Amino acid sequence: MRNKQNKVPANKKASRSDRFFSLIDGIIRDRISSNIQLELIFAVAICLVAAFIGYNVTYKMTVKTVETSYISYNRGIESIRDSAYDIAERMINDLRYKEETEITDEMRRNVRYPSENNPLAKQFNLDQAMKNLIEDFSRVGNLKVMVTDLNGNIQFKTEGVSEEKLDIFDVLKNSFDVSYSGSTTVYHSPGTPQDPAQEMTLVYPMNFLKEDRYLIVKAAPAAVVDTRLSYIYNTSLSLFAALVLFVAMFLIITRRKMDYIQQLSDTVKVISTGNFKYKAPVKGNDELTNLAKSINSMAMDIDVRIEEERKLEQMKNDLITNVSHDLRTPLTSIIGYIELAKSDSISPEKRKEYIEIASSKSLRLKELIESLFEYSKLESPEHKLNIMNVSLRELIEQLVEEMIPLAEEYGHTLEKFMPRVDVIVEADVQQIVRLFENLITNAIKYSAEKVPIKVSLSLEEGAAIARVSVENSVGDIDESEIPKMFERFYRLDKSRFSGNGGSGLGLAISENIVKMHSGRIYAKKTDRSTLIITVDLPVRFYPGPGATL
Repeated sequence: MRNKQNKVPANKKASRSDRFFSLIDGIIRDRISSNIQLELIFAVAICLVAAFIGYNVTYKMTVKTVETSYISYNRGIESIRDSAYDIAERMINDLRYKEETEITDEMRRNVRYPSENNPLAKQFNLDQAMKNLIEDFSRVGNLKVMVTDLNGNIQFKTEGVSEEKLDIFDVLKNSFDVSYSGSTTVYHSPGTPQDPAQEMTLVYPMNFLKEDRYLIVKAAPAAVVDTRLSYIYNTSLSLFAALVLFVAMFLIITRRKMDYIQQLSDTVKVISTGNFKYKAPVKGNDELTNLAKSINSMAMDIDVRIEEERKLEQMKNDLITNVSHDLRTPLTSIIGYIELAKSDSISPEKRKEYIEIASSKSLRLKELIESLFEYSKLESPEHKLNIMNVSLRELIEQLVEEMIPLAEEYGHTLEKFMPRVDVIVEADVQQIVRLFENLITNAIKYSAEKVPIKVSLSLEEGAAIARVSVENSVGDIDESEIPKMFERFYRLDKSRFSGNGGSGLGLAISENIVKMHSGRIYAKKTDRSTLIITVDLPVRFYPGPGATL
């Protein structure tokens, strides 16, 4: 049971580790795949590793081994030094050459040979002691060993030494002039930097057998023929192989990206010919993907703008045609009546009548020109609104009061339905006044029956929308005509000019004003002869509940 219980946490731990590393791997992959710089760095890193491996493999495959023989004095020098050092070290530390009173417990513990603690092995004869040391530690056959006092008098010497006394200063100087340089020239003296025949001199000052002495060792190092192995590598070939491998790996890794870049380039070429419907392929999640999306968005925007320009051009042509017709008709009438008034054969009453008709037509022409100017100004992108907080209830109430005389002139009455609280909107006062003047004036002029014209203000959609409705009777009109009411120069009576006919731009101007205020305007029939035009505007401020009619 314990084993089973112990296995569960281990499995859970392994599972958590797997999930953790999987998460880290996913994050790294997503991070690299969404950044083309990291992708490029990653690709270059892989290529560098591959090039490094290729360089090393080629470097080792092209190696050539060259064996060179040369004369070396290294071994001879080391043998002389080791022999001299061992003899000097034993002369200083060997207990066989010391009195018992000089020996400490620490010296006895650190003895090199067991015989050093043997009192019978004591040796105080200089000649015998030196012979024993030379015999035991000399590694060189031609070693010259001398022991002198401080004045240079030789107290012991080996065979081959002819001197009886030495100049200690000169010996010390020569010993310090010896140097080592490289593997073929092992020592030299001043003036002879490569003289292998010169003896090597080593001097050790010490106290031996209770006297201060110098141990002087001289020997010429033996020359031996040594062999050196050198390796020649074809570096150029290795570098070339690494470069080829780097380029090949880079082309393989970046092939898909380069193909994608070529596709984007081809897409731009196609779009540049005017085919804005053509789309760039969207792949991956990096900067190239964003570039493809931007190209598609740009092509779509250009296509939409071109289409809008075509529509604007068509609208401009239609506007010119309609304006030419609407200006020519009253102007022709004005000219005709003025010509009749100029005639000498008519009575003064007729002349006055013709002049009044011409004046009326002139006012009609003035109204049309002003409407055209207003419409053009609203259509201009440079037109800016003078936005401020406006009390919509007070504004509509004032407009209704001002329109009562006009309504009575046409035989109509106006009724208003306002909320008990104020409604504040952000608007251009002049444009909003023009909007509701157009709607109420149209309702007065074109009402077919003598029924009240209703103007109402209400709050909709949780008091977020202020809704203004103008209701009047228009007679029997077809449903298909209602959407056309907001087109330029459209009249419900189908005539281009009539007794009541306006410019045909009033509702088009109203629609532009509403759109500039982020609102909505629409018309609908509630029965056979009743039409309601509704304007929805966003509310800036509403004081609270209770906004009822």
